[in-house]
Amino acid sequence: MRIIAGDIGGTKTLLRCIDEDKVAVEQRFVSASYPTFDALLAEFFARCQKPVDAACFAVAGPVLENRAEVTNLKWAIEADELAEVFGIRQISLINDFYAIALGVPLLDASDRLSLHEGKRRPREPIAIIGAGTGLGQANVIWSGDQWNVVPSEGGHADFAPQDQVQTQLFLTLHAKYRHVSWERVCSGMGLVNIFTFLGGARDADPAQVASLADSGDPVAVKTFNIFVDIYGAEAGNMALRVLARGGVYLAGGIAAKNTKFFTDGRFVDAFMRKGRFTEMLREMPIDLIIDEKVGLRGAAEMARRIASLKRPQWD
Repeated sequence: MRIIAGDIGGTKTLLRCIDEDKVAVEQRFVSASYPTFDALLAEFFARCQKPVDAACFAVAGPVLENRAEVTNLKWAIEADELAEVFGIRQISLINDFYAIALGVPLLDASDRLSLHEGKRRPREPIAIIGAGTGLGQANVIWSGDQWNVVPSEGGHADFAPQDQVQTQLFLTLHAKYRHVSWERVCSGMGLVNIFTFLGGARDADPAQVASLADSGDPVAVKTFNIFVDIYGAEAGNMALRVLARGGVYLAGGIAAKNTKFFTDGRFVDAFMRKGRFTEMLREMPIDLIIDEKVGLRGAAEMARRIASLKRPQWD
């Protein structure tokens, strides 16, 4: 079996060709250097041995009926057109967070940073939450003989403040947005919203807030403390909703790039702060994903699955 997996983002694209479960070719591309994804894929495809049985591309953007648009790029990707042009029998397009979720059960201990050990139960539900540009959420359940992803838009559910400061933050954002979702306070946008609420510069971006916090700026450090508390609270909510005895995983760049703010106990304390259900949550492992290629793993898993499908009788 020969497959191609891809993780397509507005900044970078990572492609991998896998031949009989071994990586044959892997290449990283600067996405903006190519006018279309077809042009980028053509360069990579020339390095792959033919034929290719299936491909799956995880896309940082909306995917509808096997058509995708890459956020921050003028790329439109059509699976059927790609299949015809490159002679790949089956191609699937999936959302990038869906791919991350599909890759989580494939992670080894070295691919994650444990925030709370808990007691992991095999084949029990897994919750994945990831603060980055937005707030991704997904669940993974064991069904039949494989892990399957249950997508979610839970990041757009109503934010629930936990103390007086967060209540004032909510009221400030409510006056601005009317609807205050978890994403408004737990994402790159959320970092900036909290920072400006506390009196920080209004023109700061998430990377600048993180840099200031790392250097000890008091407003930025307080921003991260509130952010981590909010993040932990919503992760605990997810864990309760699906009884995530298989574990809770943090994805997204904010946690992975700022681990010191997640390993001091604040996140875990907020996660556990669920009154009568604290002891239940204490049994659930919490891990921060440090493998940057988890989405590529998920795309490869999907490509393997579709390559294994039987051909329709009318073909």
